[in-house]
Amino acid sequence: MYMKSITIAAVCLASTTDAFTIAPATRTAPSIQARKLHTNTLSTGRTAGAFRPTSTFALSMAEKDSDDEIQRLRSMAAKLRAEAANLEAEKAQELADAAEKVFRRFDTNQDGKVSMEELKTGLEKSLKMDLSDKRVAELMKEFDGSGDGALQLDEFVVVDQFRNRLEALSREEKSRAAEAKKMALKETEVAALAQAKMAILNDGAPT
Repeated sequence: MYMKSITIAAVCLASTTDAFTIAPATRTAPSIQARKLHTNTLSTGRTAGAFRPTSTFALSMAEKDSDDEIQRLRSMAAKLRAEAANLEAEKAQELADAAEKVFRRFDTNQDGKVSMEELKTGLEKSLKMDLSDKRVAELMKEFDGSGDGALQLDEFVVVDQFRNRLEALSREEKSRAAEAKKMALKETEVAALAQAKMAILNDGAPT
């Protein structure tokens, strides 16, 4: 009976020792999928599903976008300049047509030029005001580029321009008159002061 108990204990101890024995580590070959993933990572520098453009590629795209924007702005600027030039040309043509129409009306004898007398008559009718010969002569001098004493078609302007110049001449004339009046007043004051000084000297002179 005692020997049987010892045998059973020995068997149990052996079983327990086997249960706690550390098995040696074994290396298993990597799967085909893992090898492919590793190969892709080494060759492309990125894993599947995580595509990121390199900094060089991003910079190239940014430069291309910048160049496209610059080209678009240049195109818009050129278009605006062309439109502005067309508007200026249309405005100039309108003024030329209006000036020719007035020229034909002022040129009463149809000799192809507007004399000073014709200019005076035409402006007085158009502006509904009397003009002095002096003022008309000033206008003729302003616009008669050839200096022949008459206005040719290419020297003629619309009535509004004649009016503007007449108003400018009037302002200049008034300014000159005011300046002349101011100078005259100053000269009068100087003369009065000189006369007063002379009177004082005369009163103080010995007899």
